[in-house]
Amino acid sequence: MHVLATAGHVNHGKSTLVRALTGMEPDRLTEERRRGMTLDLGFAWTTLGDGRTVAFVDVPGHERFIATMLAGVGPVPGVVIVVAAAEGWCAQTAEHVAVLDSLGVQHGLLVVTRSDLANPGPALSEARARLARTSLGQVEALAVSAVTGAGLPLLRGALERLVSDLPEPVTHGRVRLFVTIVLSLCTGAERS
Repeated sequence: MHVLATAGHVNHGKSTLVRALTGMEPDRLTEERRRGMTLDLGFAWTTLGDGRTVAFVDVPGHERFIATMLAGVGPVPGVVIVVAAAEGWCAQTAEHVAVLDSLGVQHGLLVVTRSDLANPGPALSEARARLARTSLGQVEALAVSAVTGAGLPLLRGALERLVSDLPEPVTHGRVRLFVTIVLSLCTGAERS
């Protein structure tokens, strides 16, 4: 199974896109659904037209959850960068891409979402130009609407091509896990 992460600014449609592609709900927590915002890593998978399975690690886009985003993208070989058509490139998009660039991620796909709400052209152009200056370089890019379904069949084809370019998953040897550790300082009274 190949694994891809999502990346992008908060509320640009990462989880909605994963849901539309997989039929699975990546937002597992009640609070996430209530707030309409991903707070923790979500996981979903689907079988592509060529029979291969691709799994998604859906990361939160809010700046407060960058450590969680790091845990989600650290071990993946490829990424789906999500940019909303109406908003274009935003602060957390830049931060997520900087993280991916520092990790040396070279396999990706640019998806401009919400193409039913705004012309995706400007967002596509800007995002392509910005990504070209990173380890991702020139990535395939397309516009979709997860709500209307426009562009989703083309996206499935693009995912097949992306997965074909990924290195084969390592299924043996040492495992590297990215863990976020929170330390708490205790007073003497709390220790007893």
